[in-house]
Amino acid sequence: MKKFIASLELRLSDLLLFVGFLAFIPFLVFGQLFMQFPNPDDVALKLWAIIPLFIVVLGCWGGYLYLEYKRGNAPKTYITWIFVFLAIIGMLGVAIQPELFSENVFVRMVNDTNKEMYGDTIQVGDLINVHFVISPTHRIFFIFDILLILMFIYEGLFIFPKRFTGISFIKYLGYALIVFCFSLMVFSYITEGSNYIPYIKSLIGQGDGVTPIQELAMKSYIIHRNAYGMCLMLGIIFCYVNHTIERKWWYFLIAIILYINMIFTYCKTGIMITTLISAIYVLYYLVVSYQDYPNRNRIILICIGAAAGIAILLVGVSYFSKGKVLSPIYKIIEMVLGTNTLDTRTYIWDNSFQLLASNPLYIFVGRGFGLYNEMLLPMNTVNGDAVFPAHSAYVGLLSEGGIFYLLGYLCLLGYSVNIAIKAYKKSPQLTVALSLAALTFIIYCFIEAIQYLVYPLLFPLYILYYSTKDQDEVKA
Repeated sequence: MKKFIASLELRLSDLLLFVGFLAFIPFLVFGQLFMQFPNPDDVALKLWAIIPLFIVVLGCWGGYLYLEYKRGNAPKTYITWIFVFLAIIGMLGVAIQPELFSENVFVRMVNDTNKEMYGDTIQVGDLINVHFVISPTHRIFFIFDILLILMFIYEGLFIFPKRFTGISFIKYLGYALIVFCFSLMVFSYITEGSNYIPYIKSLIGQGDGVTPIQELAMKSYIIHRNAYGMCLMLGIIFCYVNHTIERKWWYFLIAIILYINMIFTYCKTGIMITTLISAIYVLYYLVVSYQDYPNRNRIILICIGAAAGIAILLVGVSYFSKGKVLSPIYKIIEMVLGTNTLDTRTYIWDNSFQLLASNPLYIFVGRGFGLYNEMLLPMNTVNGDAVFPAHSAYVGLLSEGGIFYLLGYLCLLGYSVNIAIKAYKKSPQLTVALSLAALTFIIYCFIEAIQYLVYPLLFPLYILYYSTKDQDEVKA
């Protein structure tokens, strides 16, 4: 640890980066709250607290940026201008939204939620008007928010990796993330320990038949079950990343523990993607290390093949017998293949495109960063689902910042592919592990609005690209 800290060659100016990040955390937390409450008075963090926090973050990160520019760590000029352009588009998108938001929405499904809000007489096909006043407080907050998020991404990808290079940094980043995941697990055990047994019974079809399994699924403190599942997914991914660096068998044990806890979150898509990525990494590792350990790897491959064959057989028997055989497995299949999740996303995406279609200008600048979620929430309640994210990063980017934001995101991913190709020449296996990590969330982004979580996964890839130290730590 001492050697690692010494290798960072910390400067007093690095304190600016840390202080700015601590002040930025409330924006991430309360930004989510602002998206859920049309009335800003319902949110704990008032405008008088938002403005000082914004000044602290902007001052710290702006000062850090200035010092790194003087040291010659500035990115290419065209990258800087792209971020300036996106900031202008983002602020314009927030500024041009009408003071009174009003939209007519057709009812596509009826349940207890929209009956309670719009009356028992609500029927499929009804046209309901949703409207509210967009407050100046929300406009100010979201303009601040988009400026800080863009600065966070800009410094994180194009300044930070040049400043903190080395494989050791990636390794200790993995340590921190794994410890964080275990902390979330402990919070979950303490706060929801009584839900574990009922959840297992419900999962295998022996629940009370009344309580939805989503309500029994594990959360952690104030973190939503899906967010908890995604954090565990990150922990699993970095177990593989650190295993690539250190080749310690117990990283696989930690990954299994995190995976078991991930099942309790009922984060279905996350579980499926993590399973796929885990299988790819394990098979990749067995192939690249085959010459060193031929007998061991041959036995493991045979065991994996046998286990996969048995699993496919059991699932097939249960599915084609309609649950008459191995009914617990059939219950799980029904939950995974259930259409409710897809139906929900379909009308959320329809509502998103309706918001863009109301004015041709919105196709280019969107409905405003953050404000889009404010508009989407009441539209979704018409169909009985009080959710606000787009449940698709690509739909969300298009809706928040228009086609420019979607293109900017895709261009950044394309640039990152180029970085990965160059980093591969330095460390093939570590590059593959880090690229799989980013690919996991890029795939997940199709059905979840988690585009900003891709950037922290890109940080280590950029760090590897800029690294000139510690290459001997990565074993062939």
